[in-house]
Amino acid sequence: MNMNRETALRELSQGSPDLQRRAARVLGRWADDQVLSALIGALQSPHRAIREAATDTLLEIGDARTVRLLLPLLRSSVPAVRNSARLLLQGLAKAAPEILIDLSRDPDVRMRIFAANIMTESGDHDLAEPLLDMLNDADENVRDAAVVGLGRLGAPEAIHRLEAFATEGGSWTRFSAIDALSQIPSSEATRALVRLLKTVPAELQEPVVEALGRQGAPEAIASLLQKLFEAPSLGAAIIPVLSQMPASEVVDRLSAVDRPYLAAAISERLQENGQSPEVTAGSLELLGKLGVQVAGSIFIRWLANPQRRIQQAAIRAVHRLGLGELVPMLRQLQSQGDPLLAGEIQAAIDGIALSGKERA
Repeated sequence: MNMNRETALRELSQGSPDLQRRAARVLGRWADDQVLSALIGALQSPHRAIREAATDTLLEIGDARTVRLLLPLLRSSVPAVRNSARLLLQGLAKAAPEILIDLSRDPDVRMRIFAANIMTESGDHDLAEPLLDMLNDADENVRDAAVVGLGRLGAPEAIHRLEAFATEGGSWTRFSAIDALSQIPSSEATRALVRLLKTVPAELQEPVVEALGRQGAPEAIASLLQKLFEAPSLGAAIIPVLSQMPASEVVDRLSAVDRPYLAAAISERLQENGQSPEVTAGSLELLGKLGVQVAGSIFIRWLANPQRRIQQAAIRAVHRLGLGELVPMLRQLQSQGDPLLAGEIQAAIDGIALSGKERA
Protein backbone atom coordinates (compact mmCIF):
# COMPACT_ATOMS: atom_id res chain seq x y z
CA MET A 1 0.00 0.00 0.00
CA ASN A 2 1.49 3.31 -1.09
CA MET A 3 0.87 6.18 1.30
CA ASN A 4 0.95 9.89 0.76
CA ARG A 5 1.22 12.28 3.68
CA GLU A 6 -2.52 12.44 4.41
CA THR A 7 -2.98 8.68 4.15
CA ALA A 8 -0.02 8.04 6.44
CA LEU A 9 -1.34 10.46 9.07
CA ARG A 10 -4.76 8.80 8.93
CA GLU A 11 -3.38 5.27 9.18
CA LEU A 12 -1.08 6.27 12.05
CA SER A 13 -4.09 7.29 14.11
CA GLN A 14 -6.72 4.81 12.90
CA GLY A 15 -5.09 1.88 11.11
CA SER A 16 -4.22 -1.61 12.28
CA PRO A 17 -1.02 -1.97 14.33
CA ASP A 18 0.92 -3.07 11.24
CA LEU A 19 -0.35 -0.13 9.17
CA GLN A 20 0.42 2.26 12.01
CA ARG A 21 3.98 0.95 12.14
CA ARG A 22 4.38 1.37 8.38
CA ALA A 23 2.82 4.83 8.47
CA ALA A 24 5.24 5.93 11.19
CA ARG A 25 8.14 5.11 8.88
CA VAL A 26 6.55 6.64 5.77
CA LEU A 27 6.09 9.95 7.61
CA GLY A 28 9.85 10.34 7.68
CA ARG A 29 9.46 11.99 4.26
CA TRP A 30 7.98 15.06 5.94
CA ALA A 31 8.90 17.10 9.01
CA ASP A 32 6.13 19.66 9.50
CA ASP A 33 4.55 20.36 12.89
CA GLN A 34 1.55 18.10 12.26
CA VAL A 35 3.74 15.14 11.35
CA LEU A 36 5.99 15.66 14.37
CA SER A 37 2.98 15.86 16.70
CA ALA A 38 1.51 12.69 15.22
CA LEU A 39 4.76 10.81 15.67
CA ILE A 40 5.08 12.05 19.25
CA GLY A 41 1.58 10.73 19.84
CA ALA A 42 2.58 7.36 18.43
CA LEU A 43 5.24 7.08 21.15
CA GLN A 44 2.36 6.54 23.58
CA SER A 45 1.00 3.52 21.68
CA PRO A 46 0.67 0.30 23.69
CA HIS A 47 2.35 -1.53 20.77
CA ARG A 48 6.12 -1.69 21.00
CA ALA A 49 6.65 -2.00 17.24
CA ILE A 50 4.75 1.26 16.67
CA ARG A 51 6.72 3.09 19.37
CA GLU A 52 9.99 1.83 17.87
CA ALA A 53 8.99 2.89 14.35
CA ALA A 54 8.04 6.37 15.55
CA THR A 55 11.32 6.59 17.50
CA ASP A 56 13.39 5.65 14.45
CA THR A 57 11.62 8.23 12.31
CA LEU A 58 11.93 11.02 14.87
CA LEU A 59 15.65 10.31 15.22
CA GLU A 60 15.93 10.89 11.47
CA ILE A 61 13.84 14.07 11.16
CA GLY A 62 13.70 15.46 14.69
CA ASP A 63 14.91 18.93 15.62
CA ALA A 64 14.46 21.48 18.43
CA ARG A 65 10.68 21.36 17.95
CA THR A 66 10.79 17.63 18.61
CA VAL A 67 12.81 18.11 21.79
CA ARG A 68 10.17 20.49 23.16
CA LEU A 69 7.36 18.10 22.29
CA LEU A 70 9.17 15.22 24.00
CA LEU A 71 9.71 16.86 27.39
CA PRO A 72 6.14 16.29 28.68
CA LEU A 73 6.52 12.56 27.99
CA LEU A 74 9.27 12.37 30.62
CA ARG A 75 6.51 12.94 33.18
CA SER A 76 4.38 10.07 31.86
CA SER A 77 3.26 7.42 34.33
CA VAL A 78 4.03 4.73 31.72
CA PRO A 79 7.68 3.56 31.87
CA ALA A 80 7.78 2.60 28.18
CA VAL A 81 6.72 6.10 27.18
CA ARG A 82 9.30 7.71 29.45
CA ASN A 83 12.00 5.43 28.08
CA SER A 84 11.10 6.24 24.47
CA ALA A 85 11.26 9.97 25.23
CA ARG A 86 14.57 9.61 27.00
CA LEU A 87 16.10 7.62 24.14
CA LEU A 88 15.02 10.23 21.64
CA LEU A 89 16.24 13.14 23.74
CA GLN A 90 19.66 11.48 23.99
CA GLY A 91 19.84 11.25 20.21
CA LEU A 92 18.54 14.79 19.64
CA ALA A 93 20.40 16.56 22.45
CA LYS A 94 22.61 18.51 20.04
CA ALA A 95 19.53 19.92 18.32
CA ALA A 96 18.50 21.93 21.38
CA PRO A 97 20.99 21.73 24.27
CA GLU A 98 19.48 24.85 25.83
CA ILE A 99 16.22 22.96 26.43
CA LEU A 100 18.08 20.25 28.35
CA ILE A 101 19.87 22.93 30.36
CA ASP A 102 16.49 24.39 31.29
CA LEU A 103 15.35 20.89 32.30
CA SER A 104 18.38 20.60 34.57
CA ARG A 105 16.88 23.45 36.64
CA ASP A 106 13.37 21.98 36.84
CA PRO A 107 11.81 22.06 40.34
CA ASP A 108 11.15 18.31 40.08
CA VAL A 109 14.21 16.31 41.19
CA ARG A 110 13.27 13.50 38.80
CA MET A 111 13.44 15.84 35.84
CA ARG A 112 16.85 17.12 36.88
CA ILE A 113 18.11 13.55 37.11
CA PHE A 114 16.61 12.87 33.68
CA ALA A 115 18.47 15.92 32.37
CA ALA A 116 21.79 14.71 33.75
CA ASN A 117 21.29 11.20 32.38
CA ILE A 118 20.26 12.45 28.94
CA MET A 119 23.28 14.77 28.75
CA THR A 120 25.48 11.84 29.73
CA GLU A 121 24.07 9.38 27.21
CA SER A 122 24.20 11.96 24.42
CA GLY A 123 27.99 11.62 24.44
CA ASP A 124 28.25 15.33 23.64
CA HIS A 125 31.24 16.83 25.46
CA ASP A 126 29.74 20.30 25.02
CA LEU A 127 27.27 19.28 27.74
CA ALA A 128 30.04 18.85 30.31
CA GLU A 129 29.67 22.49 31.37
CA PRO A 130 26.00 22.21 32.41
CA LEU A 131 26.84 18.94 34.18
CA LEU A 132 29.52 20.82 36.12
CA ASP A 133 26.86 23.33 37.14
CA MET A 134 24.69 20.47 38.35
CA LEU A 135 27.36 19.51 40.88
CA ASN A 136 25.97 22.41 42.90
CA ASP A 137 22.45 20.95 42.98
CA ALA A 138 20.82 20.70 46.41
CA ASP A 139 19.88 17.05 45.87
CA GLU A 140 22.57 14.38 46.26
CA ASN A 141 20.99 12.11 43.66
CA VAL A 142 21.24 14.88 41.08
CA ARG A 143 24.83 15.60 42.06
CA ASP A 144 25.66 11.90 41.76
CA ALA A 145 24.09 11.71 38.29
CA ALA A 146 26.21 14.70 37.23
CA VAL A 147 29.37 13.09 38.64
CA VAL A 148 28.68 9.91 36.70
CA GLY A 149 28.01 11.93 33.56
CA LEU A 150 31.26 13.87 33.75
CA GLY A 151 33.15 10.61 33.98
CA ARG A 152 31.30 9.08 31.06
CA LEU A 153 32.03 12.16 28.96
CA GLY A 154 35.72 11.99 29.96
CA ALA A 155 35.68 15.66 30.94
CA PRO A 156 39.16 16.80 32.06
CA GLU A 157 37.77 20.14 33.21
CA ALA A 158 35.92 18.24 35.95
CA ILE A 159 38.98 16.60 37.56
CA HIS A 160 39.41 19.11 40.38
CA ARG A 161 35.71 18.97 41.32
CA LEU A 162 35.61 15.19 41.11
CA GLU A 163 38.63 14.86 43.37
CA ALA A 164 36.88 17.10 45.88
CA PHE A 165 33.73 14.94 45.70
CA ALA A 166 35.82 11.81 46.24
CA THR A 167 37.16 13.40 49.42
CA GLU A 168 34.16 15.26 50.78
CA GLY A 169 31.04 14.03 48.96
CA GLY A 170 28.22 11.86 50.24
CA SER A 171 28.80 8.16 50.76
CA TRP A 172 27.91 6.75 47.34
CA THR A 173 28.91 9.92 45.49
CA ARG A 174 32.49 9.40 46.66
CA PHE A 175 32.56 6.02 44.93
CA SER A 176 31.01 7.56 41.82
CA ALA A 177 33.64 10.32 41.77
CA ILE A 178 36.49 7.81 42.01
CA ASP A 179 34.99 5.80 39.16
CA ALA A 180 34.48 8.98 37.11
CA LEU A 181 38.13 9.93 37.49
CA SER A 182 39.12 6.50 36.18
CA GLN A 183 37.27 7.22 32.93
CA ILE A 184 39.05 10.48 32.14
CA PRO A 185 42.06 9.81 29.88
CA SER A 186 44.34 12.37 31.44
CA SER A 187 47.59 12.28 33.41
CA GLU A 188 46.04 14.85 35.75
CA ALA A 189 43.23 12.39 36.50
CA THR A 190 45.86 9.77 37.33
CA ARG A 191 47.63 12.21 39.64
CA ALA A 192 44.32 12.98 41.34
CA LEU A 193 43.75 9.27 41.97
CA VAL A 194 47.29 8.90 43.28
CA ARG A 195 46.68 11.72 45.73
CA LEU A 196 43.44 10.08 46.80
CA LEU A 197 45.23 6.78 47.38
CA LYS A 198 47.28 8.55 50.06
CA THR A 199 44.40 10.34 51.77
CA VAL A 200 41.11 8.45 51.50
CA PRO A 201 39.90 6.25 54.37
CA ALA A 202 40.50 2.50 54.27
CA GLU A 203 37.11 1.64 52.78
CA LEU A 204 37.87 3.74 49.69
CA GLN A 205 41.43 2.57 49.07
CA GLU A 206 40.48 -0.52 47.09
CA PRO A 207 38.11 1.43 44.78
CA VAL A 208 40.95 3.91 44.14
CA VAL A 209 43.36 1.06 43.33
CA GLU A 210 40.81 -0.44 40.93
CA ALA A 211 40.29 2.98 39.32
CA LEU A 212 44.03 3.28 38.72
CA GLY A 213 43.91 -0.18 37.19
CA ARG A 214 41.20 0.87 34.75
CA GLN A 215 43.34 3.81 33.71
CA GLY A 216 46.43 1.64 33.32
CA ALA A 217 48.83 4.59 33.53
CA PRO A 218 52.42 3.55 34.32
CA GLU A 219 52.95 6.74 36.31
CA ALA A 220 50.80 5.18 39.05
CA ILE A 221 53.14 2.20 39.52
CA ALA A 222 55.40 3.74 42.15
CA SER A 223 52.44 4.80 44.31
CA LEU A 224 50.81 1.39 43.99
CA LEU A 225 54.03 -0.33 45.06
CA GLN A 226 54.40 1.99 48.02
CA LYS A 227 50.81 1.28 49.08
CA LEU A 228 51.42 -2.46 48.74
CA PHE A 229 54.39 -2.25 51.10
CA GLU A 230 52.45 -0.07 53.54
CA ALA A 231 49.20 -2.08 53.44
CA PRO A 232 49.80 -5.73 52.45
CA SER A 233 46.10 -6.44 52.93
CA LEU A 234 45.50 -4.50 49.69
CA GLY A 235 47.60 -7.02 47.77
CA ALA A 236 44.50 -8.75 46.40
CA ALA A 237 43.59 -5.48 44.66
CA ILE A 238 47.07 -4.12 43.85
CA ILE A 239 48.70 -7.26 42.38
CA PRO A 240 46.12 -7.62 39.56
CA VAL A 241 46.59 -3.95 38.69
CA LEU A 242 50.38 -4.20 38.60
CA SER A 243 50.12 -7.38 36.50
CA GLN A 244 48.36 -5.38 33.77
CA MET A 245 51.06 -2.70 33.68
CA PRO A 246 54.16 -3.14 31.46
CA ALA A 247 56.24 -5.63 33.47
CA SER A 248 59.53 -3.92 32.67
CA GLU A 249 58.21 -0.62 34.05
CA VAL A 250 57.13 -2.27 37.29
CA VAL A 251 60.54 -3.92 37.71
CA ASP A 252 62.39 -0.68 36.93
CA ARG A 253 60.62 1.03 39.84
CA LEU A 254 61.72 -1.60 42.35
CA SER A 255 64.96 -1.83 44.26
CA ALA A 256 66.68 -5.21 44.39
CA VAL A 257 65.75 -5.39 48.06
CA ASP A 258 62.02 -5.03 47.34
CA ARG A 259 61.76 -7.49 44.46
CA PRO A 260 61.53 -10.64 46.65
CA TYR A 261 58.58 -9.12 48.52
CA LEU A 262 56.65 -8.51 45.31
CA ALA A 263 57.60 -11.94 43.94
CA ALA A 264 56.25 -13.58 47.10
CA ALA A 265 53.03 -11.58 46.89
CA ILE A 266 52.50 -12.55 43.24
CA SER A 267 53.30 -16.20 43.98
CA GLU A 268 50.69 -16.24 46.73
CA ARG A 269 48.07 -14.82 44.38
CA LEU A 270 48.93 -17.34 41.66
CA GLN A 271 48.16 -20.19 44.03
CA GLU A 272 44.62 -18.87 44.54
CA ASN A 273 41.62 -19.21 42.26
CA GLY A 274 39.42 -16.52 40.78
CA GLN A 275 41.85 -14.45 38.72
CA SER A 276 41.01 -13.62 35.13
CA PRO A 277 43.17 -15.12 32.35
CA GLU A 278 44.57 -11.66 31.61
CA VAL A 279 45.61 -11.12 35.22
CA THR A 280 47.08 -14.63 35.48
CA ALA A 281 49.15 -14.21 32.33
CA GLY A 282 50.30 -10.76 33.41
CA SER A 283 51.25 -12.03 36.86
CA LEU A 284 53.34 -14.82 35.35
CA GLU A 285 55.09 -12.36 33.03
CA LEU A 286 55.85 -10.02 35.91
CA LEU A 287 57.09 -12.86 38.11
CA GLY A 288 59.48 -13.93 35.39
CA LYS A 289 60.73 -10.37 34.86
CA LEU A 290 61.43 -9.94 38.58
CA GLY A 291 64.08 -12.65 38.33
CA VAL A 292 63.56 -13.80 41.91
CA GLN A 293 63.75 -17.54 42.55
CA VAL A 294 60.41 -19.01 43.61
CA ALA A 295 59.08 -22.55 43.97
CA GLY A 296 58.71 -24.29 40.62
CA SER A 297 55.48 -25.88 41.85
CA ILE A 298 53.76 -22.53 41.34
CA PHE A 299 54.03 -22.94 37.58
CA ILE A 300 52.84 -26.54 37.18
CA ARG A 301 49.12 -25.77 36.97
CA TRP A 302 49.73 -22.88 34.59
CA LEU A 303 51.95 -24.87 32.23
CA ALA A 304 49.07 -27.36 32.00
CA ASN A 305 46.42 -24.67 31.60
CA PRO A 306 44.28 -25.05 28.45
CA GLN A 307 44.58 -21.35 27.61
CA ARG A 308 47.57 -20.82 25.35
CA ARG A 309 48.16 -17.25 26.53
CA ILE A 310 48.66 -18.48 30.09
CA GLN A 311 50.85 -21.38 28.95
CA GLN A 312 53.09 -19.03 26.98
CA ALA A 313 53.49 -16.69 29.95
CA ALA A 314 54.32 -19.64 32.21
CA ILE A 315 56.89 -21.00 29.74
CA ARG A 316 58.61 -17.62 29.50
CA ALA A 317 58.69 -17.24 33.28
CA VAL A 318 60.16 -20.73 33.74
CA HIS A 319 62.78 -19.83 31.12
CA ARG A 320 63.72 -16.51 32.71
CA LEU A 321 63.92 -18.02 36.18
CA GLY A 322 65.91 -21.02 34.95
CA LEU A 323 63.68 -23.54 36.71
CA GLY A 324 65.45 -26.76 35.72
CA GLU A 325 63.09 -28.97 37.70
CA LEU A 326 60.36 -28.10 35.19
CA VAL A 327 62.28 -29.20 32.07
CA PRO A 328 60.58 -32.65 32.10
CA MET A 329 57.20 -30.94 32.05
CA LEU A 330 58.38 -28.68 29.22
CA ARG A 331 59.41 -31.76 27.24
CA GLN A 332 56.02 -33.30 27.92
CA LEU A 333 54.36 -30.16 26.53
CA GLN A 334 56.70 -30.29 23.56
CA SER A 335 55.61 -33.84 22.79
CA GLN A 336 52.04 -32.63 22.34
CA GLY A 337 53.16 -30.93 19.15
CA ASP A 338 51.50 -27.54 19.48
CA PRO A 339 53.22 -25.47 16.74
CA LEU A 340 52.38 -22.19 18.46
CA LEU A 341 54.21 -23.26 21.63
CA ALA A 342 57.06 -25.25 20.06
CA GLY A 343 59.47 -22.36 19.59
CA GLU A 344 59.10 -20.95 23.09
CA ILE A 345 59.34 -24.39 24.69
CA GLN A 346 62.56 -25.19 22.83
CA ALA A 347 64.01 -21.78 23.68
CA ALA A 348 63.21 -22.39 27.36
CA ILE A 349 64.77 -25.86 27.36
CA ASP A 350 67.90 -24.62 25.57
CA GLY A 351 68.21 -21.59 27.84
CA ILE A 352 67.94 -23.63 31.01
CA ALA A 353 70.47 -26.16 29.67
CA LEU A 354 72.94 -23.37 28.89
CA SER A 355 72.59 -22.01 32.40
CA GLY A 356 73.45 -25.45 33.76
CA LYS A 357 70.29 -25.62 35.86
CA GLU A 358 68.59 -28.60 34.19
CA ARG A 359 68.25 -31.51 36.54
CA ALA A 360 69.35 -34.90 35.36
